[in-house]
Amino acid sequence: MEVLVAETGPCSRSLTITVPPALVTEHLDRMFASAQQQIQLKGFRPGKVPRAIVEQRFGQSILAEAKEQMVNRFFGEACRSKDINPVGKIAIDDFENLAVKAGASLQFTAKIDVRPTFELKAVKGLEVDGFEPEASEADVDNALKEIVHQKRTLQPTTEAAVDGDFVKADYTFHDAAGKVVKSKKGVQLNTRLAIHGVEEAVYTAAVLGVTAGKSLSMPITFPANFEVEAVRGQTGTVQGTVLEVIRVTPPPIDDTLAKGLEFDDVASLRADLKSRISQEKQRLGKNRQEEQCLNALMAAHDIPLPPSLIEEQQRASLGSLAHKMQENGASEDEIKKKLEESQAEAQQDAQRRVRLFFLIEAVARQQKLFITETDMEQELRAIAQSNSNENVQFTTQQVREHLERENRLGELRLGLLERKVRDFLRENAKIVDKKGS
Repeated sequence: MEVLVAETGPCSRSLTITVPPALVTEHLDRMFASAQQQIQLKGFRPGKVPRAIVEQRFGQSILAEAKEQMVNRFFGEACRSKDINPVGKIAIDDFENLAVKAGASLQFTAKIDVRPTFELKAVKGLEVDGFEPEASEADVDNALKEIVHQKRTLQPTTEAAVDGDFVKADYTFHDAAGKVVKSKKGVQLNTRLAIHGVEEAVYTAAVLGVTAGKSLSMPITFPANFEVEAVRGQTGTVQGTVLEVIRVTPPPIDDTLAKGLEFDDVASLRADLKSRISQEKQRLGKNRQEEQCLNALMAAHDIPLPPSLIEEQQRASLGSLAHKMQENGASEDEIKKKLEESQAEAQQDAQRRVRLFFLIEAVARQQKLFITETDMEQELRAIAQSNSNENVQFTTQQVREHLERENRLGELRLGLLERKVRDFLRENAKIVDKKGS
């Protein structure tokens, strides 16, 4: 077999592979002999169908299968003989018109991408910002404020209405002559949202400071959609009586609040908040440091990227976007327009992903980081536990079998390897700002 390799780009190669007639004939003979053994035809004993009849009845389909087998076989042998490790999509020139014939050579050209070659620079001592891993008392106070904010309730108050309160009132609309044209009972008015047709400043002045039993009066220009058509566009007044002032009231931060959240007292609640906030600060801080390490590595390495991998990543990203838009009810035109607008961004994202993949792989190889079967088992167990509940309990083996069926075990392994590389870079980084948060 003859193999000619041409460099068509930094990460692209063209392989012209010529298979001699003897190897082609040998492969075809094996295939037809196998077919003779398997094909059963009336009038012939099993395994005794003449080759001529097999060629006549099934020759085209056997030759088509033989072509696919031989291209795969000899392409693989050619790559091994030239120490080539293809990545991404493999394209065979004019495959449909490629002819396979006994006694004749087979020549085909494969267009492939290969892994980039580059020298990995220093991966230890990358500069990162520091962070404060422990929650402060101010952090806990802010978390408590958020809790009580979410648990606010509307409560009547005897105090005068202030900005943000609600005013419950009975009121009537009067035309310019003082005649009542519309009445409303027990309406809850927002101090920040004027009655339609009343100027905002006038409305605010009228409602702020009122208490239950006080009267309201304010001029109005009846809007075009007012319920009574006869007065639309005319001027008049709104007059009413305040029934009560209602205030959005947060609960006090006390043991009652804590017990409602299933804690013994406020001290226990604060301790739990401090622990959880600290965990989150550590998670975010570590993630930020890891991203800084990876960004520094990417900035330091100008890596040639295989075009087919960029194309695959870009297509997958745009496909995911289209699927999400379909689920949200977007039209075909909207999806098409969005995909066109997102082409450049998707390509940049694809380039970053592919560059990051090769950098992570290089760091792992240099630092001898690898995924053990124990690592896989622990991750599969964690996945099983996170997806189990009191009604359904998944086993590690079930998770493994599911991922095998979905061809996603390799994806899981890559994810674990990236996690190890991130940990390594962060643990060996140089902190330049110990006051970060």
